[in-house]
Amino acid sequence: MVLKAVNVHRFSAQFALAVLFFTTLLPAQSKKAPAPGDFDDQAASQLLLQLSEALQGHSQKQFLALFDLNKMKEGASFRQQIIAFYSHTESIRVHMTLNEITAEDEGTTLSVNAEMEIEPLNGGPAEHQNEIVTFTVVNSGGWKFVDVQPRSFFLLP
Repeated sequence: MVLKAVNVHRFSAQFALAVLFFTTLLPAQSKKAPAPGDFDDQAASQLLLQLSEALQGHSQKQFLALFDLNKMKEGASFRQQIIAFYSHTESIRVHMTLNEITAEDEGTTLSVNAEMEIEPLNGGPAEHQNEIVTFTVVNSGGWKFVDVQPRSFFLLP
């Protein structure tokens, strides 16, 4: 089959018009899309959801897996604090709202409005906490928390 020059030219013109049409219809993006390794709102929300699920599911193992305790200052102490926290709670309800993400040299910082209701194991009255909690996140083979302030948020009063 032999194509005539007119057919090839007509196809090229139609293709060029189609490209022009679709590029003008697509909205210009004013915000640069995050690179695959960047920490963004979606990654922060996912990490906070995992943290909330670990707390509400009363899973100390899942909770601690979200932290890089080797990179965390006093990580062993924090681990012991969390073990004690879980061992003294019957149930935990938590709600976290992401306020702000800030990129810093030592990692990305998340400012979170955190509310938690803890029912103690001994059957006492439920404890309520509401604080702005700051988490620092780094990518160490996946996003992990390397700091949380105030750490007292994960203590029973």
